[in-house]
Parts: sequence; C-alpha cells; structure tokens
Amino acid sequence: MHGDLDPAEVERLLRRLPLSAAPRGLWDRIQATLASAEPVRPVPVARRPARPWLVAAATVAAVVTGTLAGSYVAYRAPSRWAVLPLAGAPRVGGVALTGGGELGAGEWLVTDPASRAELAVGRIGTVEVGPNTRVRIEKGGLLEHRLALESGLLKAAIAAPPRLFVVRTPSALATDLGCAYTLELDTTGASRLHVTAGWVELAENAAVSLVPAGMVAEVARGGRPGTPYPEGFPADAQAALRRLDAGAGDDADLDVVFGALRQPTDFITLRQQSGITLWHIVQRVRPALRERVFDRLADLSPPPDGVAREGILALERPMLERWRRDLSPMWSEEAESWWVRLGRRLWEWTTD
Repeated sequence: MHGDLDPAEVERLLRRLPLSAAPRGLWDRIQATLASAEPVRPVPVARRPARPWLVAAATVAAVVTGTLAGSYVAYRAPSRWAVLPLAGAPRVGGVALTGGGELGAGEWLVTDPASRAELAVGRIGTVEVGPNTRVRIEKGGLLEHRLALESGLLKAAIAAPPRLFVVRTPSALATDLGCAYTLELDTTGASRLHVTAGWVELAENAAVSLVPAGMVAEVARGGRPGTPYPEGFPADAQAALRRLDAGAGDDADLDVVFGALRQPTDFITLRQQSGITLWHIVQRVRPALRERVFDRLADLSPPPDGVAREGILALERPMLERWRRDLSPMWSEEAESWWVRLGRRLWEWTTD
C-alpha cells in the first residue's frame, strides 16, 4: 500500500529518475500564444438605481445635520457672559467693575442710580441693564438663554430663532420671538413691556398676550398679562382696558377704549394695530360685551374665510387663530419668505 512507503525510500527512487530537457522552442510558443490571446474583461456588475426615498432621506439627514451643527456653533451660550460697564461701576457678585467683566450662572449683576451696563446674551444679542437694576443668569445653553429680572429695567436686542431668549420677572415670563424690547419693573413687581421690533409673548400660567412692535402690555404681580395697546394710548383708556381685562369692565369702558383706538376709516396698517387690541379684548370681556367687540373688530378687519361670528363669540380657538393671522403681517407666516419659514421649522423641530 502507498500509505506503507517509507518517505526516505520515496525520495531515493525520485532521485533515480532520468532528467529530460524541455523541447526546443517550447517557451517561445507559450509566450506567443499568451500574446495573441484576447484580454480577459471583467464581467460588469449590474447596479440598481438609487431609490428616490433613500436620496430624499440622505438629503434631509444632511440638512438636519448641517442645521444642528450650525445652531450649536451659533447659539450655544458660553459658560460666562461678557459684561461691559456703560456708566458708573456696576457690580458682579458684589465686586465693582472698573473695566470689562463676566457674569456666570447664578451671579447677580447690580447697578445703582449712577451706573448702567451692557450684558452679552451668549452669542445671540445684548441686553442693556438700566440704573437700579438686579439681574442674573438662570440658564445658558443651546436651547434656552434665561435671565431673572428682580428689579429695574432691561433693553434687549436679540437676533435668534424664536423662544431662545427668556426673561423671568416676579409677575410674568417674557419670551422673545425675534425682536427688540424694553422690560421694566415697578416697586410692586408689576411688569411693563414695550416692543420696538418683532414681537414678544408675555405669559403667566395659562394666560398669554402676544405683543407686536409698536405696542405695550402690562401685568400686575399675581395678575394675568394685559391686553396690548398702541404707544400713546390715553391714560383713561389704559385704565378702562385694565378693568376690561379683569372682567369688571362695562359698556362705558368699551366706549372709552373704542374712542382711543383707530377708526375703520383710518389707514389699514393703523387699523390692524387696533385690531390686535380688540382681538385680545374679545376673549377677556364678559359674554354680554363680546358682541360689541366682535362688531367693532369686524369693521376694522373683516373676518377671513372660515371665521364665523358664532365661532368667535364661542371663543373657538382655530377661528381666533385664523383671524389673528389675518390681522397683522407681523403675526402671519405668509409674510415671511419660504427659507425663513423652513429654517424656523427646522430649528423648532430639532430643539423640540
């Protein structure tokens, strides 16, 4: 059996085999054959076309990733915010500033009657801190920049997506929706908001006032945010408006407010401003007065399609919102370019 052969014996037998030379010209013929043969071509691999939904998903993922990365770089607040004295010697953490300084979370920035300061709100804007003011950073991050105003006055100028900058006062929460405004507290803790660009949401518990540029809103400590009214509103009309907001107003108060607001014959942009005031009032007065407010609002700005008298008198939210969007371009998404709306939607989606 071959399995029984000794390896040494096999090697000895192989050595005894005769050696023979290769035939003449063998290698020349092999090379000639190889040279004349056609090259071997790779077999093409069939590729499936990319599916449209995969392309769309990859595009959305790239846009979202780019938005997140850009938002992180642009809007993430540093741990300490820069403070620049504008007058006198404001104090940070009890230490007077003679030059530039920084404010960290939980620290108080305090001014006296002779001092003012400018506080950088992360990387999204600035706040001028008026005399006799106490303010501190409650939160600084990517999703929210929050200040607490205990007393005094702030002038904010913010360039950022909506709801990124918030100021808490003893009486309300002021949420920036892309704007500039002044927020002032009196000795009782009541807030007075004056918006000069964009608009601000003034809220306390479930009560909300939406205040666009050129308008003012107030809220007493422990009360609900007041109805926005135009700059230069007479004092007697302001008093009547407070009574209506409190649910204690009557027909005489409505007459005073109506007389102070623009008439249907005035320019449309001024009528819209008055319409914003009336839109808030219709939700706050007693049912017995609501019809009068509806009629006056309809004279200033006729209800758009889909808004019915019965629905507004019943305070149906979808109809109220539709009429609100029709009242002022400052409140209407249709007045924004498509890329601004898309950017805002992406921001709200990624930070939700």
